[in-house]
Amino acid sequence: MTTTSDQLPDLSLQALGTTVRAQGAGAFAALREVRRLEALLTRFRPSPLTELNARGELSDPPADLRLALTHALDIAWRTQGLITPAVLGALEAAGYTTAPGAAPARPAAPVPDLNTLAGVTVQDDLIRLPRGVRLDLGGTAKSWIAAQAARFLSGDALLDAGGDLHTQFTRPGTLGVRTPDGARLVLNVGAGVGGLATSSVLTRAWAGGHHLIDPRTARPAATPWVQVTVLAGRVTVAETLAKVALLGADDLLRDLAPPGTQVLAFDRHAHAHTWTDGTWGRWAA
Repeated sequence: MTTTSDQLPDLSLQALGTTVRAQGAGAFAALREVRRLEALLTRFRPSPLTELNARGELSDPPADLRLALTHALDIAWRTQGLITPAVLGALEAAGYTTAPGAAPARPAAPVPDLNTLAGVTVQDDLIRLPRGVRLDLGGTAKSWIAAQAARFLSGDALLDAGGDLHTQFTRPGTLGVRTPDGARLVLNVGAGVGGLATSSVLTRAWAGGHHLIDPRTARPAATPWVQVTVLAGRVTVAETLAKVALLGADDLLRDLAPPGTQVLAFDRHAHAHTWTDGTWGRWAA
């Protein structure tokens, strides 16, 4: 997977609906933090988030729920509502309840817009949701948890939350990315802290749907790509840009992608395309 030393701790666990791997000094503590944060932010078993969704408000909320929600709201504003935490009703209507495709699809449930989302209250002692707003943090929480847990790592290390990777290398390294047709691409990663994220409509998918909701239609997105990988300076940035690209929002990608961002997308024929100078072109291996 990487050029980090085989002598460093390399641990994994099942969390966040995927395999989470930590490599490097502090790996055990990092995975323990992943587990702790998942328990606060999950919608699939009782948690502070499920209590908030059920009641519409939560007194004395955990600090990490406040931080994760604040991050999700910030991303919603930055992406003009394209990546929003207020998609739970639409996900359930599409069939994603206790598991992908666990329930039959129902008529689309409208996604609350930014004006409604502006009514979310996040304070030290209270989180309150506007009427009709219920939250799923899946669009932003995985990379946010990876970034938070990575604070326990030191030296050459990585934390891979099912395709959302925090990396920190003292010298350049490499990362392997699985393509939609099962092949493996190797990407060069520079020294320092970086982030890589892959978003796909081929995972967490079921007959007639997938997990990526397009708020403009309130249905699983009809996207030009099946998978997008982004290499950026932070894993949270990479995840956001991967979803923006996967949703086909090229103008937004052009506005948000920092200089030096690498974007690799695959179409339904498994052809690879890269984002260069604000336009797409076929990738030359």
